[in-house]
Amino acid sequence: MEEKVVSSDVPSLPYPVTFVIRHPERWPELFQPSQTSIPDPNFLCDRIKTNEDCWIVLTYLHLKRKHLNVSISDRFVPGEICVVSGLDFGISDRTFNSFIVGCRSDGFQPFLCDLTVVQNQACVSSRTDIFIPHWPQPGLIPRLKERGSRIENIVFKGDEINLYESFRSPEFKRQLEKIGVKLRINTLVENEPVMWHDYSTDDLVLAVRDVTEKDGLVKPASKLINAWIAGVPALLGPEPPFREQRQSDLDYIEVTTPQAVFEAIKLLKSRPELYQQIIANSHKRAEDFTTEKMIDRWYQLLAGPAADGYKRWSQKNQLSRMAEFSLRSIQHKIAGKKAAYNRLHGYRPISGTHT
Repeated sequence: MEEKVVSSDVPSLPYPVTFVIRHPERWPELFQPSQTSIPDPNFLCDRIKTNEDCWIVLTYLHLKRKHLNVSISDRFVPGEICVVSGLDFGISDRTFNSFIVGCRSDGFQPFLCDLTVVQNQACVSSRTDIFIPHWPQPGLIPRLKERGSRIENIVFKGDEINLYESFRSPEFKRQLEKIGVKLRINTLVENEPVMWHDYSTDDLVLAVRDVTEKDGLVKPASKLINAWIAGVPALLGPEPPFREQRQSDLDYIEVTTPQAVFEAIKLLKSRPELYQQIIANSHKRAEDFTTEKMIDRWYQLLAGPAADGYKRWSQKNQLSRMAEFSLRSIQHKIAGKKAAYNRLHGYRPISGTHT
């Protein structure tokens, strides 16, 4: 479904910006030359699945609907600011003729980028790293108010393999059922729409994964933020991005074992007033992560650091850009190998193992 571009009083960006999609076959409607309206992201919730969808497609659509001077392309535009998913381009693209703003996502540090958007504060390691949270889940349907303080459904939203095995085991499910709770896993199923946006009958959000400590540093706090927006209390693992956002005990309950989940559920069932306090707090915390707030953060980035960096980059000659690209290519390869190692090797807080 499409709607006309919303009106906006946001001033134009200092320089035009091109959002580069490396998988245009997934979004053919965005490349129609006669397109007169821009799709509303809220009607695309079942299609937002990849890093490119989350960071490039959504950002382009939100900014374009504000009448900003942004465009979309399936290739890098020489001499322009190009925004791309850090997971979807590499050295072979020879991007030294464009000023690259890369969205790092869960990937390694993309040294090929002139400016990098990171999804948590832990990944800010230089002045060229800018923290911007994920967009809120498109088309998010909040928990129904009439559910009150009942706790019947606990949900994990994401690829099932990312939920630690103890929390998806038959025994865990049986124990939950004994206290009147059902586990739902909203995962990716081939040729079926994803249901990550619908929280209407969810009473608790669960997210516990057994990543290494260093791999956990690059993850987003999206599951927590979307839970806040949905008004659903969250039971989350001890990941740095969640802890980074935590301001009080009402923000979420940290769990590392199935037993901790059972204890949290029993506590909330016995204290419905606490459950409602957590919901009220989530609505307050969600105010900092609205779509409008994210649009402003992206505008400030593209009108500020990106524009300033592009102006300096434009003054460099071709030879200088190529030499810099060669140096970055070496750093890029090293960073990729280091991240791949850290993803597989290290201490895993949930299982308590070293791999």
